Amino acid sequence: MDAYPTEFITHETPLLILSGLGEPETEAAASPLLEEGGFKISSELPPVTTSAGVQLLECFQRLDASSGVWAGRTERSTKSPAFRIRVVGRNYTLPPRKAAPPASGGSALGAEIPPTRALHSPISPLSPDTPLYPDGVISNLWLRKHQLLLPSVFVCFHELCTESNDGNIQNLRDNELIASINAAKKHFSPTTGSTISASIGGDEIRSSGYRSKFAVVLMSDKSILSSPRFDDRVSYIKRSTNLIANATFFFVPANSSAAELQQFALNFLSTLYPLAIEYYRDLSKHSRRKRNKGSVPPPTIPSSRALSQQAWNLRYEFKLGIFAEFRQEMDVAVRNYEMAYEKLLTEVFETTSSWSDRWTQARLLADITILRLIRCHLWGEQYTAAKRRWSAHVTHMTNILNRKGRGTETYGFAAWMSRWNKCLGELIQSGSLPVFNVSAPASPRMPMLRVGTEGIEPPAIHAPPEKQISVSERIGPQDLLHHAGFYYLKAAELLSVRVTRAKGISISDSADLYDLYLCPPPQEECTADHNSSQLSLLSLARREFDSRQQKRMVDSITLQIAKLKIAKAPHDESLWGEALKDLRSAARIYRKEGWWEVLEDVLWNIVQCGRNAGEGGSVVIAELELTCSSVFKERRGWRYDLSRSLEGVETVKVKPTLVVRGGDVVSFLTASYSFETPSVHAGDSIVSQLVISSDAHASAAPIVFSELKISYEGNLRTILLRHTPSSPRPDLKINKINLKGKVQEQIHSPDEPLPSPTSTKSFLVANTDLSLAPGETKVYEFSSILREAGDAKAICATFVMYTEGFELDYMVMLDTDGASGVWWAGEEGGPLKKKPLRAKEPGTLAIMPRPPKMEVTAKSAIEGELYINEIVKIELAVENGEEEDAIVDIGLRILGWPVDDDLPSVTWISDGVEEPATASLYPLGKLSPSAPPTKRTICFPSPSMPADCAIEITVHYHLISDPDTYIHKSVMTEMPIINPFSTTFDFSPRVHPDPWPDYFSLEEGTGWENGKRVLGIIQQWCLTVTLYTTGGGVVVVENWELPIHAVESGGDGSACRVITDEDSKESLLLDKVKPTPLPFTLDIQKRSLEDRSAASIDVTLVLHWRRDSLPSAPLNTTTLAVPRLPIPPSEPRVLAAVIQPSPTLTQPLPPNVITIRYTLENPTNYFLTFNVLMEANEAFAFSGPKQILVQLLPSSRAEIEYRLFVFPVPREKDVRFEGEEGGRWIKPGLRVVDRYFNKILRVSPGSEGVGIKKAGLVVWFKEAE
Repeated sequence: MDAYPTEFITHETPLLILSGLGEPETEAAASPLLEEGGFKISSELPPVTTSAGVQLLECFQRLDASSGVWAGRTERSTKSPAFRIRVVGRNYTLPPRKAAPPASGGSALGAEIPPTRALHSPISPLSPDTPLYPDGVISNLWLRKHQLLLPSVFVCFHELCTESNDGNIQNLRDNELIASINAAKKHFSPTTGSTISASIGGDEIRSSGYRSKFAVVLMSDKSILSSPRFDDRVSYIKRSTNLIANATFFFVPANSSAAELQQFALNFLSTLYPLAIEYYRDLSKHSRRKRNKGSVPPPTIPSSRALSQQAWNLRYEFKLGIFAEFRQEMDVAVRNYEMAYEKLLTEVFETTSSWSDRWTQARLLADITILRLIRCHLWGEQYTAAKRRWSAHVTHMTNILNRKGRGTETYGFAAWMSRWNKCLGELIQSGSLPVFNVSAPASPRMPMLRVGTEGIEPPAIHAPPEKQISVSERIGPQDLLHHAGFYYLKAAELLSVRVTRAKGISISDSADLYDLYLCPPPQEECTADHNSSQLSLLSLARREFDSRQQKRMVDSITLQIAKLKIAKAPHDESLWGEALKDLRSAARIYRKEGWWEVLEDVLWNIVQCGRNAGEGGSVVIAELELTCSSVFKERRGWRYDLSRSLEGVETVKVKPTLVVRGGDVVSFLTASYSFETPSVHAGDSIVSQLVISSDAHASAAPIVFSELKISYEGNLRTILLRHTPSSPRPDLKINKINLKGKVQEQIHSPDEPLPSPTSTKSFLVANTDLSLAPGETKVYEFSSILREAGDAKAICATFVMYTEGFELDYMVMLDTDGASGVWWAGEEGGPLKKKPLRAKEPGTLAIMPRPPKMEVTAKSAIEGELYINEIVKIELAVENGEEEDAIVDIGLRILGWPVDDDLPSVTWISDGVEEPATASLYPLGKLSPSAPPTKRTICFPSPSMPADCAIEITVHYHLISDPDTYIHKSVMTEMPIINPFSTTFDFSPRVHPDPWPDYFSLEEGTGWENGKRVLGIIQQWCLTVTLYTTGGGVVVVENWELPIHAVESGGDGSACRVITDEDSKESLLLDKVKPTPLPFTLDIQKRSLEDRSAASIDVTLVLHWRRDSLPSAPLNTTTLAVPRLPIPPSEPRVLAAVIQPSPTLTQPLPPNVITIRYTLENPTNYFLTFNVLMEANEAFAFSGPKQILVQLLPSSRAEIEYRLFVFPVPREKDVRFEGEEGGRWIKPGLRVVDRYFNKILRVSPGSEGVGIKKAGLVVWFKEAE
């Protein structure tokens, strides 16, 4: 839109002028018509230049919408109103309302001078000095007046005098300030007639009569609190100027922060915005009244070519549209512009002579009106309407030009169409339309992947039609608004049409024969350079298409840009390199997608650009591709010789070194690799073939490679072929070269680069003929001896060329699929026959290990299961089954070992002698095939926890005759490790035989701890461990321990010890059938008599054991976890114990008599009374108190003894109930009730023979045999 005056295309925003704040802006040169006779606003007061003033000015500048209102409309609608802000000094001139009266000599010849002349605006068509006089419609000066000169709000900034505290001086300064404000305010007082004059302070001031709003901002560098008269002074100034606080009179407090100033500026503009809208609404009313009068105003000087009534209505409608834009009422502006455009087509174009200045102005006004109309539609997101309006204007202009103009086949019309497309693209781009928003622009490094997934909408190519459009209405693609790239591209295409038409212009042609609308005359058009404009348009289009991932459009545009740069390159040599860069980018895509005809054109352009830019590498690669006859056509007269491609190119200063991958270019070379058999054993030889073919043009020179490297993946070494010339045989198109047995091993030097990334030590070298004529196929046959097992695969063949002009490494990936599986059979120099290979991947070889013949056996030296914490012994036997001697090593690996245990150290035993452990392999030495098996024993401790382990024994050996080929054989032996012990635990109280401490003998103590007496109550508990064995054999437990690890309790703590009976310890024999109890007695005593808190004991069970089948084996130690033993708080309890008859009795008790002793314990500090009642039972009779009252002192206990006479039970012989083998359980019912708390105490077992069942306390009665 640069071809149109700036005022015509600027988006309208209310104008706000700030006077006296900071330094004024640099004013652009204005038209004399808008300066002479204007109204000057002046003041002698200095501007506000304090730091607060400067900060406030920066806040206003951040809110300025001079250039960002169109693009930032969405943000501004929620943040702040839009103003175009200008900063001026104290002196400012408003444009004149009326033009100066014309001189007497300015009247038309013979015209009668009226006594009174009607004066109009200096830019009105009625004023004789304006360029519009007498029949012009409107000019850009009228828009400049409202955009830059005539404000909607004029704001004066003043600083309150605070330099002196003298009241007289302050009053003087305040009066000067009031006079200055009133003088400026008078210019914006509305008048009912013409300009009036007023006298203020003795000076005559002319009022402009403009309806612009006036406001004042007062600032101070001191706070209101610093002076008691401060508030009164501000109020006095406000009353004297007749301004309204916070509406037209504002005060900025001193010491305001930057955030406060920014908020003030935002609130200030929000307050003034309704006043500005009201101002433009008044202007609209004024224009509407003048339009509705229906009469043409009288000109200052009459003329025969005055504007018609319809033209005046066009002028008024255009003004109303402009004022509606100022108010941001785009729907109103659309209606006004539509009416103005209709009148322009029906009245102005039809009544104006073709190709006159007024015709050109009418075309310009038509373009501007439609551009503004389109912008209003885009503002309202009416995209289809905007595109239709744009297309309709093209149709109207085409019709008018064909009827009244020079037609549409001129370069001028092509220039206008190019400009018209460019304008639409710029409108779309400058508007930042939401429908075309690209949130994350694509780039080569960050492509826009997975567009349209995971909630990310793809960038729109065109805007959807509006919802208000009827469904039945047909909408074609031409009616939809596309993104700006399409219109930039169309503009560039039409610019090319303009160039084509301009070339057909004859220099002698007159300018009257051509359409010169916004175009140079034919003489200048012929010599004009439009390539730069085309490049600019194409670059804009490419950026838009690229941001939306339209890659093919991007590539097409890139090619056009490159060709334009090539056309300009003779005048600017730097463009050769730029064009080459674009061509390489386009070639990459066309090559990938298979656009061969386009790619051929691109490659020839690359050759041209590379030769001129000195890019020799690009020339070589392009000529290499163009040599392919199956893809590209042969160019007549061109020398197809790759080795001489840079011959005579003087621009190449440095010899290029190139590395090219065959998949990245169009290759005339094909290569495939095949193995004769898909699998082979290590130590055998394998035959393979490399087949290379040339598809070069028939006229091309034979290509000669200096070297050919074949790289493998796996256990094959790189083969390097060096060129040696030989006598060619042109009669054979397929030549076989036998290299079996001719390749030699070569060790590379550390200073030389590796021939292949997979070659680390050596490679194979052979000399052969590496020349290849067009259409020729060569078969190179190799044989190799395989040393190591594994997979091998032929990866690529690298063709190396060393010439005077360049060095080239051309890597061709080898075909390994089934389609290339062909084997060429025949002798060298003779006819060849091909036969298919059945392998799925002929270029892949499976090298199987040499079949081992070494016999390995392993078995455990211990019969049965293996237990934890014992020594494991594995006996190995190795026998050589090969036909010759072998050097053997043994590797050992234990699998499934618990992660919490460290791997054991393995000991090797040979002939009863232990050998030190080895870090890797155990050397077994040389084994002869006729020798007996060699035996070894390995020993290691088993883990401390059960695990499913296995031991893997691997024999590594090589034959004496083939030391480079290692053979392996592995044997796996399962080795499950189990826990030999299964345990159950019972923890119950016992009656301690020692007396309790009392308050009369506390100083003596009753307990112990580290040799010191303990004063608390002592209790005895019994932990009974029942042991089973889980294995198949018998386990002998020789010794056992119950170490105490921790005793946790409240108060002062507790002491605990295990009571051991060393005399009763005997070995325990454990098996799967019979459980074996193992009791432990524990004494626990509180350190304080007052401590009655709960406690817990942490112990473990340590068993020292051996297998019964290995009496001489050392003892194994196993630690078993024991659950935490809880000690309840000290509360009253009752314990029942069976008392064995004393051997000192004179008369023994009958066998059916049981003595039970009940112990009542009171460990509390209270006196307790218990009711004790023994219930009668049919199973026995008892001797003892039936009911008794027991009183217990604090920390004391009492005993009650009963003798039970158990009645015999008649049973059949050998009939026993479950659980009653050898006796039976009886249930004595003793009720102990606390009288005070009315609580029944539970009776607990206190010795062996007493237990708890569901029915309660039971006692074991052993029946007589």
